Amino acid sequence: MKSYSSYQKNRIAYHKDAKRNTVHRSSLLVPRFEQAETNISFVNHFFIKRNIQDVSLKVTAVNKNGQIIDSITYEIDEPKVYSLFLDEMFSDKSLTSLYIVEFFSGKNLFIPFPAVIINHIGVDFTNSVHSYNRILNDIFEDDEINRNHVRESSFDVLIDDNHDTFFNLVSGPFEIDDNLEISLRNEERTLESRLDISQKRLSASNYFLGDLITKEVKENISAKQYSDQATILPPKQNLFYGRLLLGVMNKKTNAFSANHSYYDSSNVEEYFDNNESFRVYPYFQECLNRISIYPIMSPSTIEFHIEIYKDNEVFKSPIKILKSPSSKVITFEVNDIVEMSGFKNISLFKIVALSNEKIPTRVTHQLIYGAEQSRSKLNCTIAINLANSGIFVPKNKTGLCWGQVLVNNEYSSNLGISFNDNSTNIENVDIDFYGSEGLLKKVSSEITPNNSLIFDTNFFRELTSEDQFIWYIAKSNRPDLSAKYFHYHNDSHNAAGEHSF
Repeated sequence: MKSYSSYQKNRIAYHKDAKRNTVHRSSLLVPRFEQAETNISFVNHFFIKRNIQDVSLKVTAVNKNGQIIDSITYEIDEPKVYSLFLDEMFSDKSLTSLYIVEFFSGKNLFIPFPAVIINHIGVDFTNSVHSYNRILNDIFEDDEINRNHVRESSFDVLIDDNHDTFFNLVSGPFEIDDNLEISLRNEERTLESRLDISQKRLSASNYFLGDLITKEVKENISAKQYSDQATILPPKQNLFYGRLLLGVMNKKTNAFSANHSYYDSSNVEEYFDNNESFRVYPYFQECLNRISIYPIMSPSTIEFHIEIYKDNEVFKSPIKILKSPSSKVITFEVNDIVEMSGFKNISLFKIVALSNEKIPTRVTHQLIYGAEQSRSKLNCTIAINLANSGIFVPKNKTGLCWGQVLVNNEYSSNLGISFNDNSTNIENVDIDFYGSEGLLKKVSSEITPNNSLIFDTNFFRELTSEDQFIWYIAKSNRPDLSAKYFHYHNDSHNAAGEHSF
C-alpha cells in the first residue's frame, strides 16, 4: 500500500512538472470466468483528454500454467469507445486463465493504471469493475507501492443456502507458494483462518468463504447480512500491485456481483489536519440506496450521519458512531432516511463524518445501489473514500470525469452526476456521450444547489438503439465533479456498477 502522504506528494510533483517520472506503459490484468464472456471497454481518453494519438494496445492470453498462448496488438487512434471481447480474440478460450492488457506510447500516459472497465457478461448479469491489478513497471515502483503490506477489506459478506462470498486472487509474474489469512468478525465472535495458497504465475483462482468456515458461523452470517467485517491478508507479491476482486455469487446460477477490495488502514496512522470529511452522492428514485461502513480506517472514533436537502431545508439522520479498529459495522438505509425527511423529488444525499480529533485520510465505505425491493441479493457495491478539504487541488483545476454505461434492452441503467460537496451555486456541466462509432450526443445542463443530474434507461435508449457499452465524459469549471453509475438485469435484478474515473 502506498501511504496517502506519498500519494499526495506524487500528485503535487506531477502537476509541477509533467516531464519528470513519465509513464509510457499503462496496464491491467483481466481474469476469465467460465460462466461469463470477458470484455474490456474504454473511451479513447488518451486522444480526447490529452491529444495522444500514438497509443498501442497489446492483449496477451495466458494459460493456467502461466505460459503465453498468443498476443494481439491494436492501434488506439480514434475518438470513440473501444469494446473488446477478449475470449473471441484467441482460438480456445478454455485454455485461458487471464489476459494481460497493456497500453504503450512514446508520449507520457501519466497514469500507470488505464481507465478501463472489465465486464464479465453472463446469462442474467453483467459485472463491471475498473482496472484493479497490474504488473508493475519497474523495481522503483515496487519499492514505493509494496512498502506496506496490509489487509484488504471493504466488501459485504453473505453466505446462505443460495449464495456465497468469493474472492478472485490473481498472481503476478512469480508463482505463489505462501498462505493467506482471513478474519471474519462481528460484535459476537471472531473467526480467523489461514489458507495455504499455491498458484502458478499469471493465474487467477476463486476462493469461497463458505468452504473455509463452520456451519455455526454460516448460520450466524446468513441471519445478520451486512453485520460481518471481513479482512483478507493476501500473499505479498513482488513487482505486482493487486487488489482482490470479491463479492457475492449465486450458487445456483453462478451469477455474481463483485468489485475490488480496499486497504484496511486500521493499523496505519494517517490523518488530515481537520476533523470533518464528507461526500455527496446521487440519489436514485425507485432504487435501493444504501451506505455501509466498516471499521478499517486509521485508529479513530467517528460520528456519521446522512443529510437530505429540499430547497433551503436540511434533514439530518440520527448519528451513528464507529470506532476503528473494532468489530462493529454500521449501515444507513438512505431510502428510509428520505422517507423520514418527508421531502419529495430528491436527487442527492450527503454523508458527513466528524471526529473529536483529526480525521483519517482514508474514510472508506461502501456505496450500494440496486433495484428497489430487489429479487436479487447481488447489488452494486462500490468502495469509495470520503472527500476532505485537505486533499490537494491544483490551481486553476477544472472538473472532468468519465465512465461507462451499459445500454441493453435486458437491463435498466442509471447515471448520476454531482459534485463531491453541495456547497455550490448553479454550475454548468457539459457531457459528451460516445459509442463504438464515435460521438453520440452533446448535452449541456446545470447542476442546481442540493441536486444532481440523473440519466435513466430511457435517455440512454434514445442515444442508441444498438446494445453496447457507451461512455460519458463530463466537464465543469468546478474541480470536484464526479459520477456514479449502476445497472441491473430487468428479470433477475442482479446489479453492478462503478464510480467515474
